Amino acid sequence: MLILGREINTILFDKDGTIIDFPSIWIPWIDNIFDYLVDTVPECPLSRIELRTAFGAGGKGDFVDPKGPLAIASIEESKTIIAYKLYENGVPWDSAVVYASESVKFANEKEDSSTIKAIDGIKEFLEDVRASNIRLGVLTADDTDRAWEHLKEVKLADYFEFVIGSDQVSNGKPFPDMAYLARDRYSISLSETMLIGDTNADMQLGKNAGVNVTVGIVTYSDNNINHLKDADVIIKSYKKLTM
Repeated sequence: MLILGREINTILFDKDGTIIDFPSIWIPWIDNIFDYLVDTVPECPLSRIELRTAFGAGGKGDFVDPKGPLAIASIEESKTIIAYKLYENGVPWDSAVVYASESVKFANEKEDSSTIKAIDGIKEFLEDVRASNIRLGVLTADDTDRAWEHLKEVKLADYFEFVIGSDQVSNGKPFPDMAYLARDRYSISLSETMLIGDTNADMQLGKNAGVNVTVGIVTYSDNNINHLKDADVIIKSYKKLTM
């Protein structure tokens, strides 16, 4: 099938910021981590703003830096950031690592599905491409099981043949490992694949894997497109992807 003038048989999506509204998941997540640390770490040395800033999130509102860790880092990388910030503020490393791991577990379990919402227009786009027998998969920095849960919560899971999270590969984005795993496990042709994502790490993953076309979508961060320098195409709405 031709999309944007390209022969495409498979579309690989990033999850957050591409399928699911990014701040609706990750701003509450980072705040829940902070709440856990305040309640658990004796005389917690971190402020909420300091923790948000470490992840590339604004001190106020829903701003997220699309080049920052909150937008790109894996769950394991996020634990390291939390542990380092605690260590930097005087918490012994061995304790910091435990607090970081437990805080992420707490935030994951406390997640409120009622706040999570899908990107405008994504369901209609998925309906169109599925009707054309295009295969659909997700490559995400999140853990696989949690990603499936998010897709179920916004009632989009049934559109996707597979989800590959960073917990299934040795190297996360921008390395091509997840795309190669999708190729090998599900017999997709990367030369006939479109990759859609909201960060340049997604675009680099696609380039490194040799996909046919990389599409950057801008759904937050004040509609700034400068971070998507390796995208073949940049859109601000799924209505812009013509078939």
